[in-house]
Amino acid sequence: MLLRKSVAELRPLIAPTVDGHLPLTQRLINEYVQSHPNKKQPGQGLIASWDHSLPDVIEALAARGLDGVEVLIEYSTPGMAGEADVILAGQHPTTKDLSYVVVELKQWRKAVVSSTNPIAVDAGYDKLKLHPVRQVQRYCEYLVQHLAPLHGHPDRISGVALLHNARHEVDSLFDLPPSSRGRLYTRDQLGGFEAFLATRLEAGVSGARAADVLCRATQYEAPSSSEAFSRVGSPHPVFALQKEQEIAFQDVYEKVRAGGAKSGRKKVFIIQGGPGSGKTAVAVELLRTFRQEGYHVVHASGSRSFTTNLRRSAADAAPRGRKSATEKQARKDYRYFQQFGHLPENSLDVLIADEAHRIRTKSNGRDVKQLARERGLPQADELINVAEVPVFLLDDWQSLRPDEVGSVAYLIERAKACGCDYEVLELPGMFRAEGSAAFRDWVTKLLSLNPTTASAWVPDGRIDVRLAESPEEMESFLEERIRTDTAQARMTAGFCWEWETPENGELLLEVQIGEWHRAWNAKDEVKLKHVPESSQWATDPRGFGQIGCIYTAQNFEFDWSGVIIGQDLVWREGRFRLDRTKTHDKELKRSSVSDERVDELVRHAYHVLLTRARTGIVIYADDMPTRNALRRLVSGTVSDSPLAKPKKKKLPPQVTEVEKDLAEQLTIEFD
Repeated sequence: MLLRKSVAELRPLIAPTVDGHLPLTQRLINEYVQSHPNKKQPGQGLIASWDHSLPDVIEALAARGLDGVEVLIEYSTPGMAGEADVILAGQHPTTKDLSYVVVELKQWRKAVVSSTNPIAVDAGYDKLKLHPVRQVQRYCEYLVQHLAPLHGHPDRISGVALLHNARHEVDSLFDLPPSSRGRLYTRDQLGGFEAFLATRLEAGVSGARAADVLCRATQYEAPSSSEAFSRVGSPHPVFALQKEQEIAFQDVYEKVRAGGAKSGRKKVFIIQGGPGSGKTAVAVELLRTFRQEGYHVVHASGSRSFTTNLRRSAADAAPRGRKSATEKQARKDYRYFQQFGHLPENSLDVLIADEAHRIRTKSNGRDVKQLARERGLPQADELINVAEVPVFLLDDWQSLRPDEVGSVAYLIERAKACGCDYEVLELPGMFRAEGSAAFRDWVTKLLSLNPTTASAWVPDGRIDVRLAESPEEMESFLEERIRTDTAQARMTAGFCWEWETPENGELLLEVQIGEWHRAWNAKDEVKLKHVPESSQWATDPRGFGQIGCIYTAQNFEFDWSGVIIGQDLVWREGRFRLDRTKTHDKELKRSSVSDERVDELVRHAYHVLLTRARTGIVIYADDMPTRNALRRLVSGTVSDSPLAKPKKKKLPPQVTEVEKDLAEQLTIEFD
């Protein structure tokens, strides 16, 4: 949040000046610069909104005598896709309860709804934007799900979109039905906008208490991936999708509702996003919604740990007496990429190919039927052919093995080869690492995944980034986080030590750094009472005692993550360099794999490991020159006091009235 003031305090700040910005705008520019790393300046669009949009809101409030209402400008919490332009805080005129109004401001003069997606809008930009009414609805729903004063009290919040420059030029936007969480007003409806505010906020009453409650609110954290998938059988939304997530969801939904390939040429959906961009949220809501509506939908991945974990989570969530049947069904609902080549064309309504960067050139293994071997199709073609609507979710920088070919470019190529249309949808948001897009970008620069040069980490008040001088320091610090913060923590490492099968019922201590010796996570076939199986290492509390490798850590996230950068990637001459001789990944040791490919895949592996954290990360480099280089790039150490952050709580597992309310809204909107 950039600024919080009452309407009475803001009115003098919107008085026109002879030249330059409004006093309010200049105040907001200063606040923005101070709150952003590297003293970043706000964009011109944001400045124009402060100059021209905010005054209309303040004047509308003043016209109804709402001078005591508190105005929270550019409000956000970690997990929101951007900031809510304005949240108004006050007292409800009828119930006398806390009352909040989220206001989404648009400067659009013209806009039309997409002919294929009722919540996507062409407003003259390079790509379609989310309908402003749906945008404000999703902000409200997110806040209801995640803030304690609103969770269980959905009537306390409402939403409105104001297009103060537009009139009849945006008429098609009114086709989306209004709800208590979102309605639309234009320039010629400012009177209606004022009247709506008066129905939600009481005149002559200070909004300070309501604003205080919101600003101090306990937050509920979003469910982990396995928790989220365990709830796909519920009729109630698991995530409040936002911005590009919602557009991607609705694009797929509309194609399925139209009949998939039966409605014309088959379309392949390719949803691309980096770590924490919300791919899981889209996958969960697609799977949940299509199951509820009776479509034959299957989830697939190329990760044994991920798929096994999803099957286990489904069984664990089953009611007593249904676990055996649920386990059997889960094996059908959650499959591996190599299990589709023998099935008839279009035998599924929807296939959700999650983590599609792990698609192989060809399917192999014991799961592959003889018919699939005889057909000999590329694995991507098998996945495209089996479903009326194939959906691929991927990150181009997360493939790990030489024969993993999944990428946006490759899937486009295969869609064309299969005679299909395709659509690429980008998810640019950041919902992990406390919403720190800066951290995600810093990691890609650090690992030279893009052409830019590595730079020093500038703390942004979101994710906590620290260095450890030894693995002992790292482990002790993470243990303290588990004890004092009740956090989930794991340690992971690059594949620089052998991964062996235990002897005599005990894990081998393969990861050895000086006097510090720890075991890799157990292999799947290993059954030891005091350690979890490989597929459960990321979610079982007993997993903290072992070191996770890339294949067990991918697809999961932790409150705190400890990452050991091994001798396979060392800092030399101003950047990370590969030392191929230090890798113990058998797939990368083959002479047939080029140095360039190994270099790419090792960087991908560390990219995955470094982006698993929700709250904080501790990094230790086994190579001394690399540790020295990182000291110049990261100022935080494990000896520093942890960042003060509000405590987050997990949502109660039972269905809440809020979730029922959201489900009813979604049903109405889809119908």
